[in-house]
Amino acid sequence: MKLYVIRHGQSEYNLKRCHTGWAQVSLTPKGFEEAKSISGFLSKYQFDKIYTSDLLRAKQTAETALPGCVYEEDARLREIHMGEIAGKTAEECHELFGDLYVEEKTKLNFVPFGGENAEMLRARAQSFLDMLTERKDACVAAFAHAGILRSILECALETTLWRKNIKCDNCTIAVFEYEDNKWYFYGWISPQELS
Repeated sequence: MKLYVIRHGQSEYNLKRCHTGWAQVSLTPKGFEEAKSISGFLSKYQFDKIYTSDLLRAKQTAETALPGCVYEEDARLREIHMGEIAGKTAEECHELFGDLYVEEKTKLNFVPFGGENAEMLRARAQSFLDMLTERKDACVAAFAHAGILRSILECALETTLWRKNIKCDNCTIAVFEYEDNKWYFYGWISPQELS
């Protein structure tokens, strides 16, 4: 099985440099252009199944990159839940929460703010991968977010990664394969490479 995990295009909160989490924000005009830029690449594949996060920016990316596609929404593909810091900039969060924000953000722990932590995110990623291995589809696309994409990568590689060193631009495509009961990571495809 081949799995293509696609990060959504630029969102309104990406542009404003706000934490987004589960906020329902739209793509920007640039985000729609980014989604169009990967359309030619993705349209070369016959996807047996297309999944998308149930958040608006991921669904808009799927609909723009693969016009007319039929997809299934899956909440496991959501970004990490950031609780009450969603919609706020880092500066605003630092003003409101001080060192607590800095310490917990570094650990990818938003539980003190009513959100999730890295372990919860990874459990969702693993659950999604486990479901795919039971389905036995040949080719799957999943439109998602940077946080869950990195967690899927960790699950596939069976390791914990230093997330700050993993660059995942908007509309980056990560390619995985499941073979002989094991996940393999093939690499990133950035929209810049497809232009």
